[in-house]
Amino acid sequence: MKTMKNIFYIGALVCAGISLTGCEKDLKDYDGVEGVYFYVQREKEGYDPATWACQYYTPVEFLKISGDEYDVKLRVMTTGRVKDYDRTFRIVVDRDSTTAEQGVNYEPFEELQVVSAGECYTDVMIRVKRDEGIQKVERQLGLRLLPTEDFQIGIPTWYWLNGMSWPDGGRMTHDATAHKILINDFIVKPNRWPSSSLDTEGTTESGRWGVFTEKKYRLICERMSLTYEDFTTNATMPGARQIMIQETMAQYLQEMYNNKTPILEEDGRLMWFQGVTWKSVIGTPWIPEE
Repeated sequence: MKTMKNIFYIGALVCAGISLTGCEKDLKDYDGVEGVYFYVQREKEGYDPATWACQYYTPVEFLKISGDEYDVKLRVMTTGRVKDYDRTFRIVVDRDSTTAEQGVNYEPFEELQVVSAGECYTDVMIRVKRDEGIQKVERQLGLRLLPTEDFQIGIPTWYWLNGMSWPDGGRMTHDATAHKILINDFIVKPNRWPSSSLDTEGTTESGRWGVFTEKKYRLICERMSLTYEDFTTNATMPGARQIMIQETMAQYLQEMYNNKTPILEEDGRLMWFQGVTWKSVIGTPWIPEE
């Protein structure tokens, strides 16, 4: 049984473009089960893409994505001989492992998918969606492969392989017939947020951008067409860019205030950037002048 597993894995790696020597004859002679399994690799920075290991989940962090929809590409590989005609397999929602809601967190998709003639894999596209609910609670879309007349289950369990790199510690053994898409939109203060203010009640905001809040962050992204990645390093957010954002946002907030449509934080205080004409104290709601 172990030998059969190894043959499966060799076939998968060659089809994925990983160079192996001394296996060509075994591959040509192999005529085992014609099946399907998930082969979704996770990137590990600094490593050859050919060594990225398979993962049983794909995280979708809308915090790092511009737009309200995102297409997740899931590679499904085949075992057995390549055929000169189209073949189909099924991919379905695993209700037992799914907390995501169709139409809210993901779009419906075709359960019957095609591996084209002459191919040993296909990419299934799953569209997931941004929703207010995932700002607080992560949603999970569980997917499972099912057999058809063309395909059985190729590799029910994925085992550890020498030379593969495992991001986040990786799970070395997992169910190769199942895959999970984890959808969230959590926001934390990014590395390049310039502020000397303490986020405590009674503190007067200071620094260039003042205290970090989700509402302020989202407004910056909306007005400046930025994503979370733009706030993470000195290269993407140098000091000059911070100053430009501070000046632009202060001007916008001042204009809104002068037009009697001020922008408030969740606690009712005026949103603040260096350059506006008011002070903003955390926990103290703004009281309009009569």
